[in-house]
Amino acid sequence: RIIIEDLRSEFLKNYVFPALKADAVYEGGYFLATALARPLIASRLVSVAGKMKIKTIAHGCTGKGNDQVRFETSIYALSSGIKILAPLRFWEFKTRDDEVAYAKAKKIPIETRSKKYSIDENIWGVAIECGELEDPAAKPPSDAWQMTKPSRKGEMKMKVSFSKGVPVALDGKKLKPSEIVSKLNRIGASYGIGRSDIVESRVVGIKSREIYEAPAAAILHASHFDLERLVLDRETLHYKEKVAKDYAWLVYSGRWFSPLREALDGFIEETQKKVTGEVSLLLKPNGFEITGRSSLHSVYRPELATYSAGDRFDRSHAEGFIKLFSLDISKK
Repeated sequence: RIIIEDLRSEFLKNYVFPALKADAVYEGGYFLATALARPLIASRLVSVAGKMKIKTIAHGCTGKGNDQVRFETSIYALSSGIKILAPLRFWEFKTRDDEVAYAKAKKIPIETRSKKYSIDENIWGVAIECGELEDPAAKPPSDAWQMTKPSRKGEMKMKVSFSKGVPVALDGKKLKPSEIVSKLNRIGASYGIGRSDIVESRVVGIKSREIYEAPAAAILHASHFDLERLVLDRETLHYKEKVAKDYAWLVYSGRWFSPLREALDGFIEETQKKVTGEVSLLLKPNGFEITGRSSLHSVYRPELATYSAGDRFDRSHAEGFIKLFSLDISKK
């Protein structure tokens, strides 16, 4: 029996957007598409298992990858009565070729590919590994990229609107979350936006070369953080940058259902109350730039920032401030 569900809306609302509001990016290049999907999948597995009175959940994750940790940690966090079956650990498969040979021997119909990439894809991004990508010094072959196919010429202006940290509109038109992400993926992919090629630190302690494609994530993360810089005070913004790394690690390592992640969400939600506004972008081949931002909650004060007429900054305060600020390191 197979159960297929469309969980895109739940995925974006309850997993992706909380991570977006947290500015969670792992090691500077991974927008956590696969890592965010695992706790949702695990929660549905546990739910279905409970309804059908099933006591075992099986998965096909490798014995040295991240996903085994993410699935099993989530399952254990949600249920105390379910056992895990992981054939690639328990049955001592060593390679993907071993799996294919087993399937053929048992006359299990499977599709085998000539390319040896391992691909995981959802609405938030694509993760590609294995094959020629295992050499970190080698350039990714052109056929490794699944989503981003640069074909669009010229430049394109765009505006992204946020409400309390969540994207709600493109170019002034309100759209559903899935519509916003899908549209940004489609347009961004046509410009070649959202590619990452990184050697990352896996949960199990080894290094792994991965390439990722996430056009919408790249655009939304950059826009969201840019808007935060406009509306958040300095201390909150800087502290939130520290929290972002911790949040990214919790997601990456499969600790979505941990008390700490839930507690951090409380802090993050407080910071997002005024992250409402609009960010202007210019999309172009293989990249984009942010060209402007605006918000009713902006803490930018032109009369203090300007170097022109209308300047109200009192320079007489600067000398005393500098002396006090330097007391602990001053040799005077």
